[in-house]
Amino acid sequence: MKKAKNIGMLTFLVLLVACQSNDDNSDIQEPGESNVILTDNNLSERVKLEHIGVISIKGAPEKNPEESSEKSSNNVPGENLKANDFPLVQIAEVSAPVYKGTTLRATHVEINETYAYVSYNVEGDTYLGAIDVIDISNPLNPSVILQAIFPNTDISSIDYYQNALYIAGANPSIANDGTNPAFLIKMLLNDGLPTENLSLMDMPGYVATDVIANTNGIFGVSGDNGVLAKYNLGTQQLDNDVSLPDLRAVGNYNNKIVVLSGTEGIHIYNAGNLNKTNSFATSKDIAEAKRTIDFFDNNVLVAEGSKGIGIYNINNGSKITTIKISEVDPKENIDPNDLVTNAVSVEDKHIFAASGAGGVSVYTINDNISDLTTIGTLNLEGSANYVKSANDYIFVADGKGGLKILKAVAETDSSSGIVCTDYPVFKGGYWLNVNSNSDEAYSGSASLMGINVNSKAHLIFCGALAVNKGININSEGTFLIKGTLAQGTSEAPYNALIVNNKGILQIEGSLVIYGNMILNNGATLEFLGNDSSITVYGNVIKNGNITITGNYTDTFNSLE
Repeated sequence: MKKAKNIGMLTFLVLLVACQSNDDNSDIQEPGESNVILTDNNLSERVKLEHIGVISIKGAPEKNPEESSEKSSNNVPGENLKANDFPLVQIAEVSAPVYKGTTLRATHVEINETYAYVSYNVEGDTYLGAIDVIDISNPLNPSVILQAIFPNTDISSIDYYQNALYIAGANPSIANDGTNPAFLIKMLLNDGLPTENLSLMDMPGYVATDVIANTNGIFGVSGDNGVLAKYNLGTQQLDNDVSLPDLRAVGNYNNKIVVLSGTEGIHIYNAGNLNKTNSFATSKDIAEAKRTIDFFDNNVLVAEGSKGIGIYNINNGSKITTIKISEVDPKENIDPNDLVTNAVSVEDKHIFAASGAGGVSVYTINDNISDLTTIGTLNLEGSANYVKSANDYIFVADGKGGLKILKAVAETDSSSGIVCTDYPVFKGGYWLNVNSNSDEAYSGSASLMGINVNSKAHLIFCGALAVNKGININSEGTFLIKGTLAQGTSEAPYNALIVNNKGILQIEGSLVIYGNMILNNGATLEFLGNDSSITVYGNVIKNGNITITGNYTDTFNSLE
């Protein structure tokens, strides 16, 4: 194993060609080209808002059974399905970086407070990588604020620890014979942003596939002819290594280092000295495929390709269960070879599985890891090659299609006298219809397809609510939302939030509309409390005399 070495600006970061012959480092880069290019130019153009809004679950009923002449569940697909309790919105898409005509693909996401760091590489023999820094401090306006391009370097994975990024990848210039281009890099950050202060940790293997850093050190794994290597956190010098074949992922759990081998399964080591404490087999995998692991309650979850997710007890290696890849509609004509689980991520009792052409499936952990509720497959465009969840954000990589940023709809705190503790948790279907002259009240979190509040009906919802299609408040109907309501999509603005004559919409909290809002003659929009807000991405259409009262923040000045 080679020792770590520092990279100066004149040796690795920026080559001053005037001071060197053309033969020097010719295998590293073209004359005048930097090995790391930091830029903040024209990055706003990569953030796309064309496909934002409330996310539905595949198979959820597109029609409102109350309005359909075909009442039978045989004729209205999904009519009797229960709504899910995990409301999600897509807040942006970030197109993949393009360098000299080559489009990169996302490989990993790391989140630190208000920044998301996204790594990229390219398929095939070309060595080319990048890291994006995405500011997620405002979920209504995520932005790419810095981009680092590595013209001769693949980046497989990144990790954040103590104001530094740790990067796993490969660069052919590191090994003279080209057989061991794997490496780790420590990149210091300045106020969360990448700098030119880099340290290189050379390691055997064709490519470093994953990296983590913690108080015990820096741990990296490499694939073909690879190792698990531990480096000193302060000096980046090698402390210890263990040879293992076909390593895909490394994680830290209860002061243990857990690694996944595509051929041998899980190996567990003491973080201090890399003494092995346990190992057990998982399903064997095809060579060099991207796979990730995650943890929950003394169990390790393993992305196992065509077999889905395997869940194993860390202490004894026993297999708890397998989560098979969700079935897909035969009409989608998906090649079975494209149905492979590449990544798994766990947050707050939710499991996210990225299964290629099968998309992202979501599961809720109930009393224990073997007691799961299937929420379903998110209705997203494209494939899902990687998923990472943290801090209520979900990042989905779609190969060259870029990155989708999703956000859980969370309840907004409010301070009015409205008491919601006696309202039952909503457990109804995907379409909520409140009949004329009826009163209904609910609490909790829910993701629905649509809401109809009919004449002289009253609906109260306390909590977090997302509605994919339309909301209709009819004559003399009242809808009070205390918490957060997200409605509609930018792709279908005609599925509007409509308040009709003498209808009343009351908001105490946050209202976000991704399509249009239509206020017909005699409609009332009433904001309660002192901290309510409204955000409308589409148009607000006022037909006649409208009443708007209360204190509120209008994000885009849509009500003016």
